[in-house]
Amino acid sequence: MPVAQPDRRLEVSAAAWRVIVREGLDRTSMRAIAQEMNCTTGVVTHYFRNKQELILFALHQVTARLQGLMGQAGAERTGCDRLVAMLSSFLPIDPERQEILRVWVAFLGYAVGREELLADHQQSAGKLRQMIIQELETLQSQEQIRPDITLETEANVLLALVNGISLDTLIQKQRLSPEQQQEVLQRYVNGLHNSKSQAL
Repeated sequence: MPVAQPDRRLEVSAAAWRVIVREGLDRTSMRAIAQEMNCTTGVVTHYFRNKQELILFALHQVTARLQGLMGQAGAERTGCDRLVAMLSSFLPIDPERQEILRVWVAFLGYAVGREELLADHQQSAGKLRQMIIQELETLQSQEQIRPDITLETEANVLLALVNGISLDTLIQKQRLSPEQQQEVLQRYVNGLHNSKSQAL
């Protein structure tokens, strides 16, 4: 059997991530990415015609990594503990998630005023939102969370909470520790519990 070859596009995307995290998206160029890979610019443009095409591909990798983290986090948990674990995937509590946050923020800032990028950013965010809605639907059907909760709205609120906590770690000098970040999230999710299920 032939040995599967690594996806060269993923290698280029990974190099782009490193440059973005280190230098910011505005200073990320095809040439800078080629230098990061120790190759010629022609190698990079062979896989991506221009910077925007590469940025869109890298943005999809952000979404894929977050989806993977959410799936792993919830694999061995049930109930509201599973919801907390999935949402914790958005919190910059370890080096991998800190890198994802920096790349995500860079994309968001770069997308403002660029309709195609912003629409793609919204589409990617929508996939993650749908995962949260599905989890809330399951919890509500199991009577783990209150029946009066509007799931679509609550998904937005939960994502706004974790996104706000994450951004706060970049803005505030006296930032929340990883333990405090998870404590805030846990405290909020506790407020969603169905009093009927707690009494059982």
